[in-house]
Amino acid sequence: MIQELLSSGTLNIVYALVLLISFLFALLSLIGVELSDAIDFDFEADPDGMFSFVSISPFALAMFGATFGLVGLLTRFWLEMDAIPSILWSTGLGLLFGAAGQAFFLLVLSPSKSSHFSLESDAVGRDAEVVISIPKDGQGRITYNNNVSGRVTLGARSADGKPIRTGQTVTIERIVGRVATVRPSSDQA
Repeated sequence: MIQELLSSGTLNIVYALVLLISFLFALLSLIGVELSDAIDFDFEADPDGMFSFVSISPFALAMFGATFGLVGLLTRFWLEMDAIPSILWSTGLGLLFGAAGQAFFLLVLSPSKSSHFSLESDAVGRDAEVVISIPKDGQGRITYNNNVSGRVTLGARSADGKPIRTGQTVTIERIVGRVATVRPSSDQA
């Protein structure tokens, strides 16, 4: 099976499909389809020893896929490379262009950079609504409105480890990555 995958025809089809899917994904992202929530990867070390994921922009994913597919096709058709060197070049350049796309997204396109908006300074102290219950010592979701980007949804953990039910109003105490530490609002405590 591996030998079949590395054969000329199948590998070229894989490259072409990855290129096509990445191109379509980039187009959908550009015209405003909200795919980022469906593929919102967040991975970062949490001080509690838990893991969560940092957002990888759809732009970076599209850059990786398009570069991988295009370089793969170019190395196979024009440079007539064997399968292994072609895969290595495609993956290497795909990762390079994907990382450059992520850096461009974070440093240039990120709303937090362009509008001087900081999630941590904006959210701390705000009241938010629990939209997915926060279980005992677990993670749920909260949402609130801000003045910069509208409605913001974050993962949430209870500050005291007690469960908080859906619909309850909470106060955001701190933010780590995209996870808020919250406490029930004083009027509901």
